Amino acid sequence: MINLQLDAVVPMLCVTLGALAAMAGEALRGTGPRMPVGWFGIIGLAGAAVSAVILWNPTPEAFREDFGVIVADNFGLFVTLVLAVVGILTIMFSSQVIHRDKLPAGEYYALVLFSIVGMMMMATATDLLVIFVALEILSLAVYVLTGIRRDDLAGTEAAFKYFLLGAISSAFFLYGIAFTYGVTRSTRLSAIAQYLSAQSMAGEPMVLIALGLLLVGFAFKISAVPFHMWPPDAYEGAPAFVTGFMSTGVKAAAFAAFVRVFLSSFEPFRDMSAAGPGWAPIVAVLSAATMILGTVVGVAQGNLKRMLAYSSIAHGGYLLVGLV
Repeated sequence: MINLQLDAVVPMLCVTLGALAAMAGEALRGTGPRMPVGWFGIIGLAGAAVSAVILWNPTPEAFREDFGVIVADNFGLFVTLVLAVVGILTIMFSSQVIHRDKLPAGEYYALVLFSIVGMMMMATATDLLVIFVALEILSLAVYVLTGIRRDDLAGTEAAFKYFLLGAISSAFFLYGIAFTYGVTRSTRLSAIAQYLSAQSMAGEPMVLIALGLLLVGFAFKISAVPFHMWPPDAYEGAPAFVTGFMSTGVKAAAFAAFVRVFLSSFEPFRDMSAAGPGWAPIVAVLSAATMILGTVVGVAQGNLKRMLAYSSIAHGGYLLVGLV
């Protein structure tokens, strides 16, 4: 490889090129038979998977933080491989439904691929601001995918609700980044971890506020209780294949960023101490509440998509147990 710092973006570049090719194919196709633009996405995702395998077990020089904010470590590459598989399956299962519902194929495939680019960026980013940018990339694409059936009022309502709640959670996350920068003078995860470990800041109000705001932002994306309001409506109003995509890809990317931030930068504040509370007991309570509510309320649902939404909420609680 030419540059270890630039190699980390190769999987995202492959998917981005696939998305641009899908858009161009849809725009340039004639009035004859429909061009199979989904193949551009499959090729891009396959290229991302192959590049992730090639980058597996990087050398120690690949983790230098001189200017790179994306790192190709095994954790991020594993999530990248998972997202590539999810994207390929989503495109393969969507082709017949797109033709049946007369959806704009180029727009749909491009939105799916751009959202996967944001997910991969979230999983491999080592800077809070880059994580926020990745979060917005994937969120904006998923908002549009939720309401891609423009003549469906339920889908439009679901997309609007998802957009409003997502904007609020993004504001919480951005304020958390601002408070973190105010304390540590950096948004790099490694620099934040180094500063918080070196300083005796347990119980510091500014750090606790930053921690709480970031926790709210992540809890919304993984639909943890009490920030679980959006999945039932969004899953019910979105097309079935978009529902499956949201329940897998969005959660995988959000958990990857959640783990990377809280188990590296805020590891010194993991456990409760005499100087102040830790985030692990709080996440444990969120995990228990999420598992219980998702399971109990899901049983009472009369709509299959809403039942699957609450099942997804419960699974988020199971995953939080691993984080704790």
